[in-house]
Formats: sequence, C-alpha cells, structure tokens
Amino acid sequence: MNKPLISSPIPLDDLHSSTLDAGNIVALPASVFSSDEFFQFEMNAVWRHEWFCVGHVGEVPNVGDYYTIQVGKDPLVVLHDRDDKIAVLANVCQHRGMILVEGRGNLRRLRCPLHAWTYDLGGKLIAAPGLSDGDAADQAAIAGICIPRIRTEIWEGFIFITFDETLAPVGERLGRLGEQLRAYNMGALRGADPLHLEEMAWNWKIFNDECYHCMYLHSSSWGDMYALNRGETLDEAVEFNDLDKGVISYNLCSTHRDAAPTHTKSILQPPMTGLDDRQRSQLSYVTVAPNLLIVAMPDKVKYFLWLPLEAQKSLYAVSWMYPETTLAREDFRENFEREIKDLRPVMDEDLYAWSSCQKGYNSGFAARGPLAPEEEVIKRLQTWLVRRYVAEEGRVLAARQVAE
Repeated sequence: MNKPLISSPIPLDDLHSSTLDAGNIVALPASVFSSDEFFQFEMNAVWRHEWFCVGHVGEVPNVGDYYTIQVGKDPLVVLHDRDDKIAVLANVCQHRGMILVEGRGNLRRLRCPLHAWTYDLGGKLIAAPGLSDGDAADQAAIAGICIPRIRTEIWEGFIFITFDETLAPVGERLGRLGEQLRAYNMGALRGADPLHLEEMAWNWKIFNDECYHCMYLHSSSWGDMYALNRGETLDEAVEFNDLDKGVISYNLCSTHRDAAPTHTKSILQPPMTGLDDRQRSQLSYVTVAPNLLIVAMPDKVKYFLWLPLEAQKSLYAVSWMYPETTLAREDFRENFEREIKDLRPVMDEDLYAWSSCQKGYNSGFAARGPLAPEEEVIKRLQTWLVRRYVAEEGRVLAARQVAE
C-alpha cells in the first residue's frame, strides 16, 4: 500500500529528551497526541512499518466467521477462509468503493450491497452482474480482480498484520516472549464474549499502560481488592522486557497465591493448569507495541487492543480469555459477571482519565513533565516510538535524495 511520505511536523531533536538516551526523561509533547499533521506522519512511521495485533483466532473459529476493524482510514475485515486460515482483507469493493460488510457474523462469500459484486472468502471476484455474465470483453475487464489481502500471521493465537511486506515474520520478533508465556497456552484460550471494538475520543497512545497511576487513581477501587504498596507491588525489571522487540512489561506482585482484583481478593475461576507458584503469585502486564496489552493472570489471560482512527479518535476493546473447561462450568457466567462488576469502578476511572488527558493535551498549558521512577514502562514505550519516528524520517530523506 503506497502512502505519501511525510516529514515529522515536530523536529525529532525535540523528542530526544523523552527517550532512555536522555538524562532526565520527560513526557512526549502534547502535540504528538493532538496534531492531525503528526498523526499522518505517525501512521507511516508506526502503523505502515510494524506488525500489530487485530484480535485472536478464537474470535473467528469457523469457516466464514468474520468481524470488521479500521486502521486510520482503512476499513478491514478479519475472516476465517475456506483454506482454514485467518485472512485480513480490505473491506472495500473494488468496483465503486462500497464497504462490503459491517460488524461481525458468518458468511459464505463477500457480496457488495451496492451492485452485488461478489467475492469468495479469499477475496477473488467471482460474480459481477452484467460483466461476469457478459461478452468476452466484459469478462476480460474483470479478470484477476481481487480484494487486497493484508499480510497476516498468527502468534500464540493472536492475529497480527502488517502493511510492510519486507518485515521479518512476527514469530522472529516475538519468539522469546512466546516461550516465556508458553504455560498460559494462549492459542487455546477463548473469550468469554465476542470482541467488541468501541470508538473512543482520544489518541491511541493514551492507552499505553503503566501502573504509577494505580496507587493514586485506583487507590480505593483496585486498592481495596489487590494490595498496592509503593516499592513492593510494582516490579518493572521483569524478564519479558525486550525494548528492541517492542516488548515492554511489568509485574504486580501478589501478597498470596491466586490473588486477583476482586472483592474476595482472589480469583473467581479455577486456576489454569500448568502454572508454577511464581506465575500464580503475580499479574504480568506485557505490552507488545504498538497496540496489544497482554495481562497474564492465574485463572485467565486478558488482552487489551487499540487501533488508531484519527489524531483524537481510536478503537478500543478488551477480551477475557479462559480455557474451554472453565467456560463450560455451570457457575462460569455468574462468577464472570461478578468480577466484571467488581472491576467496573476501575474501568470507569481509566475512561475518565484517558478522556481528561486528551482534553489537557489540547490545551496550550500542557507541559512535558518529568517521568517518575515508577514510569519505566512509559520511558521504554516513548523510546520505542521515537526510534520509529527517526526511522521514518530517514526514509523520507532517502526518498528525497533519490528524487533529486
């Protein structure tokens, strides 16, 4: 997919102080969260040249299952094709640009509502009224038409795509992490409910996770369920961290085995088999940049997913995944809804904070404050991002030199 190369509207030297290469690290400038011009640069720098997650295979278990997403201005459809593979296609009819499908469901083929152009699940055009049944010239005109297919790979059950055909396979990037999380058997887990992507009125980077805020924003909500002790609970020097691979992590250390943020202070579902005492005594938060947060817990794996739409608009979803044996329990739904209710105040606080931060980033009074010791996650994420920005600026300069 060809997109025009764009220079950063913010001098990249200004961003150096937000990376681990600086002495006193400060926050990124507000304009990287609010500027339309920077968003366009960033779409090229990050989203056109990296692997990113668009869901989990458990969302489309059967041939014909599909759901729709959007990345920037590009609508896409994730589906289970007839070759028993997960495919991601442009959700755009190749005739007049009509969106082919909405929401999620199951289908035998993709059929455009406007003129009934019909494609198989691999994206090949198989019928176009008046053309496919017309004379030889008409049939020749549509021969070979296919919906663009996005490069797609599966890692530990998660569906990753990239618009960059030159990237190494995602397994090369995340192979070490896959081994570290092997005991959770993430590919075999299934969501309690279908993934629901919701539109949010803030920049996608606001979702980047840290737990400096846990002891303050969530001091009563989370803190009443799961012990938060400064200097003891948060561990940011964990084995998952691999900045070069865009893997950034921390653990929350539990006071007892099978602890969880519920009003019982423990998990409400059976612990997963195969976990050791250490894994059952911590919550592991693993960000796979740019848009996936995996939370490995004693009884489940949650994942948070976000996608960019505009400078101040994004899509967001969370899925709670369990072993099939847990989902089949008679008391599963009751306990699941109980935990959702327990965590609702925490989620409401996060939504409030994310919305409020975006409002602040639009203010002329927004400043680049110094980052705290408990914000190592943010320091690493900022460093990873700025490296992407620098690489894109290099591509822009190289293209200009060729043009000259």
